[in-house]
Order: sequence, then structure tokens, then C-alpha cells
Amino acid sequence: MESTQQTSDNENIPKSPKEVLANLEAYYQNKEIIGSIERNVNFKTEETFFESLKTFLNDKEDAHIIDMLFNSSIDGLAEEMDLYKRAEQSIIKTVDRPVFLINNDQINIGITTSWEKHIEENLETISKVIPAIGRIEITGDSRRKWAGTGWLLKDTDIIVTNRHVARHFAKKKSEGVFEFKKNYMRRPVGVKIDFKEEQDAGEALEFDIKKVLHIAKNSELDIALLRVQKRNYKGQKLPEGLEISYDLSILKEDIEDESEEEKENIKKNIYVVGYPACSDNEELRTTFFNGVSEVKQFAPGALFGTCISKYIYYHDCTTWGGNSGSPLLDFTTGKVLGIHYAGTSEERTEYRKNYAVSVLFLIELLEELGEKYNYRIHPDKK
Repeated sequence: MESTQQTSDNENIPKSPKEVLANLEAYYQNKEIIGSIERNVNFKTEETFFESLKTFLNDKEDAHIIDMLFNSSIDGLAEEMDLYKRAEQSIIKTVDRPVFLINNDQINIGITTSWEKHIEENLETISKVIPAIGRIEITGDSRRKWAGTGWLLKDTDIIVTNRHVARHFAKKKSEGVFEFKKNYMRRPVGVKIDFKEEQDAGEALEFDIKKVLHIAKNSELDIALLRVQKRNYKGQKLPEGLEISYDLSILKEDIEDESEEEKENIKKNIYVVGYPACSDNEELRTTFFNGVSEVKQFAPGALFGTCISKYIYYHDCTTWGGNSGSPLLDFTTGKVLGIHYAGTSEERTEYRKNYAVSVLFLIELLEELGEKYNYRIHPDKK
């Protein structure tokens, strides 16, 4: 087959069938799966190849993953795709890293754990930040009702989430310009954020997403910014947003070679608030997530630095699919330290890791986009 370019939402150069097959092999790393793909794909022409391959993958992968398989270069693809494949394995020990339900913006401390005292000591601060975290929902799309977690940045109308969350409902239109995707009726889907998706929530607190401000490229860290309406159709105002922290001095650059005791000494206590989704797994819901799914929950843990990049952190809060975009919050101040985006399983690594984008990257991105944010000046920038 001769190579011709295929159109896509992705900002990278579209790949030839040969390059796409190489991406598939790097992603699945399974001869049986690759064999099944080859048996179901029509290789007669390049057009039939792409059409039949997309049809085959549509029932098996999310749209943003298919987009990356078709358009990203093999360099860097395997590692990022591997994170996505393992993101739904983000489970920690039940005793040391429990998850608590949230109702009426308050933590339901229904179980006795080592975190109980720490939570109670910081309950006032925690209760103030919980209202700023919401579930990003999609209307007009029969395939998906919600995409992940997002949170409001203080003194702005900006919602912060992950790139792979935003790609469920948005795509790149041109350089620096993004638009909402269309449903089967060729109408743009609607997107909103609900800050009151809790187990016993009464009325919703929904605000429309007006605009997609930014979706990071595949070569960049996993982050997206959305513009939200300041008042909803009921006349309600947005909750108070979250503040960014620069207090990262306690973090050590790398913990891979540290003993468990040393890891405990260098950790920084944090918590994640988000919407773990495990509706199809009753055992998982019962064991880790209080028997419920897709509602706001609180998960404490620890934050660590990494030698990978100053823009990437490790953390070990209990998370699951749906937590993507959740803020990592400092226990004492309630300020944001990072944005959760993926995790790896204990079966694949000796040390259990979740990954988060540093707020340092968020600050630089806001400056690059010319978005005003009244954050405290970093000591290095005085």
C-alpha cells in the first residue's frame, strides 16, 4: 500500500499503515492480539485498512488511545500507552491507604484508621477545598456520560483536568484552537462540571464548560484546561477555587533505592479527591471504595519527588479509573501540589506508584497562555 496522510484530531503527523502496525505491536505486546487484528483488517487498500482497523478498535479502546495509535510516533508512545493500560490498576493497601466517602462536602470517617487523627486535625481546611472538585460530564453522547475529575483554579474560571479526560469530548481544530466533538447526529456534545456528585447528594451543582482552553500535546504532560461559566442557569455562583502551593522542599528527588523506613521519613502527607469509577466490579467497590462508584471520595496518602522530571511526582493514594484529573492536596494548607493522571501496579514494579503532573508545569502553562492567576511568587522568581 502506498502511504497517504489520514486526517485526525491529533496534532502529530499521521502515520502509514506500517507505522501504525508498529505502534499496535508496541502497545499490545501480544502476538495473539496482533494476529486477531490482522485477521480482521482489510489490507486491500490504505483506505480500507484504516477504516476496518478503526472499526475493530472502537469496541476495545477509548478514542484518545486510538488517536495516539494512529498518529503518534513510536518514540515515547510505548511508555505513555503503558501508563494508560495500567491506570486502572491503581489500588493501594486497604488499611494504610483507605478511601472515605464525602457527603455534603464533609468526609464520612466511618472506619478507624491511622489517618483518623490527621484528618480531624485538618478537617476545617479539607472541608473548604472539597467543594471546588467536580465530575466532568458529557451530554448528547450515548457512549459516555462522564469523563473524569476536574477542579476549579482559585480566582479564575479555569477547570484543570487531564488531556486524556478532555479528549473524550474535545479535539484540536487548529493551532491553539479546540472544539467540542460531535455526536452521531453531528451536533457538538455538551460538557459540564457537577460539584455535587456525592453519594447522598440532593440537587446537582452544575456549570457548563464554555470553551476548551488548552489540551496538551502527546509530547507534553497530561493536562488540559477548560473555561467554565461563572454562574449557572439557576444563578448560582462557582465555589471558591483551589490555590496552588510551592511548598515542595520536603520532597526528595528519587525514592527508588530507599528502604520502606526511609520512604516514610521523606514522604509528604497529601490527599486526593475525585470520582473513582468501578461500577462493573462489585468486589472492587466493596473492598476499596465503600461499595459505591462514580461519586466523590477522599483518599489520603504520600507524595514523593522523582528523578524522572521536576514536573512529575509519585504518590500512593488509592485511585481508580475516574480519578484522572484529581488534585493532590497538601494536608495542612489544602493547596494543590499536583494533578493525578495514571498509576502502575505492584505486579509490574517493586514499588507501587501513581503519577501526577507538578503544579510547576501548570504555572508555566498559564503564563505561556497569558492567563492571569494571582499565585504567590515562587522564591526563585523574586
